[in-house]
Amino acid sequence: MAEQYDVLITGGTVIDPANGVQGAWDVALKDGVVAAIGRDLGQADSAIDASGCLVTPGLIDLHTHVYKDVSSFGIEADDLCPRTGVTTSVDTGTAGWINYRGLERYVMEPSSTRILAYVNLSGVGLPWRRGEMVYEGYVSASECAQTVLNHPETALGVKVRLYKGVGGDTDIRDLLQIALEAANRCEKPLMVHVSNADVPLRNLIQPLRPGDIVTHCFHGTQPASIIDDQGKVISEAWDARDRGVIFDIGHGLGSFSYDVGRAAMEDGFPPDTISSDIHSYNIDGPVYDLPTTMSKFLNLGMPLGEVIQRSTIEPAQVIDREDDLGHLRVGAAGDVAVFELEKGTFELTDATQQVLMGEQRLVCRASVRDGKVWWQG
Repeated sequence: MAEQYDVLITGGTVIDPANGVQGAWDVALKDGVVAAIGRDLGQADSAIDASGCLVTPGLIDLHTHVYKDVSSFGIEADDLCPRTGVTTSVDTGTAGWINYRGLERYVMEPSSTRILAYVNLSGVGLPWRRGEMVYEGYVSASECAQTVLNHPETALGVKVRLYKGVGGDTDIRDLLQIALEAANRCEKPLMVHVSNADVPLRNLIQPLRPGDIVTHCFHGTQPASIIDDQGKVISEAWDARDRGVIFDIGHGLGSFSYDVGRAAMEDGFPPDTISSDIHSYNIDGPVYDLPTTMSKFLNLGMPLGEVIQRSTIEPAQVIDREDDLGHLRVGAAGDVAVFELEKGTFELTDATQQVLMGEQRLVCRASVRDGKVWWQG
C-alpha cells in the first residue's frame, strides 16, 4: 500500500546545501515535518508540481523589521513571507526591552510566519528612523539582557545600531561596550549595525566575540567600510571571521553596495549570510524581498548553491536552529520553498542606486510552512 502524505512536491530539482543534495527528487511532508525525499514516494492530500523549478529549504531572513504599526519600519510578515518562500523571519531590534512582549503578543503569536528576534539595546526599539538612544534612560545593559532571558523561545540575542548621532553626543564605541555587556549578561550573540558609523570598522569589530554578527557588512560608506583604500578587505575583518564573527548582508535602504560586494568577494571574502533588512522604507525598492537580494548575488557571480546555502542553513546555524531549520533532512521542520530561476534581462538596484543588469532571478512559485501548503502563485 502506497504511503499517504500531507504534501508531496514532485518534478523539481532539490537543492539542499546542508546535506549536499542537488538533483531530481520528490519531497514528501507529513505531520509537520519532512517525511521523505526520493522518487515515487506515494500519494498526498495536497500536491505541488515543481517541474522546471528549484525546491529548497524554507528561507531564513536573518534581518527584517516586522513590528508593524508600532515602529515606522514595521511591515506585515504574513503579507510578504509566504509569497517569497521565507518561512522564518528574524526581526532585528525593532522591539526593545520596554516593548518586546508586544512584539510577541501582537506579531509573533498570531503570525503564520515563524518570527524570532534580537532585542534592541534601546528600550523603545526602533520607533522611527533615528536617535533611539539619544535619551540615556532608554539604554540599559541589565534590562536588555533580562528581557532576552525572559523570552527564551523567541529572543535570540541583542541588537544595537551604531551610526553617527544614534546616542546624541555619546561615542558609539561606548554604546558598543554597553551592548556587549548586555550580550555577555544573557550569554547570547550581539548583532551590530555598522553602516554610517563615524569610526573605522576595525574599532567596531575588534571587540566582537565568536557568534556575534556584523550586519550591513558590504555597505558603502567610509570610514566604516570593510574595504580599504587598496580595494582589499581589512585585516581586522579576516581576524574576526577567523574567530567566529558572522558577516551578514542586511541589504536595507542604504547598506549594500555592489562595488564593495564585488571587491570583497574578489578578495575571497563572501558574506556568511544573505539577508534583506526588509522594512517599510525599502519594500517597494530597492530591496523588495529576500529572493531579490539573493538574485543580486547570483548576478554578481556567486554560485546558486552558495546563494541558497547563505539563505538557509547558514542563518539556521547563526540562530542555533540547524537541527530543525535550513535543510530538508527527514524529521526537519516542514518548511519548503519552490523557485523558478527566470532567465532574461532584469534591473537590480543596490542601496547606492547603482543598477546591475541581471540575466537571472529567483521567483517564488510555492511555499510550504509547517508541513502545509502555505502559498502557490
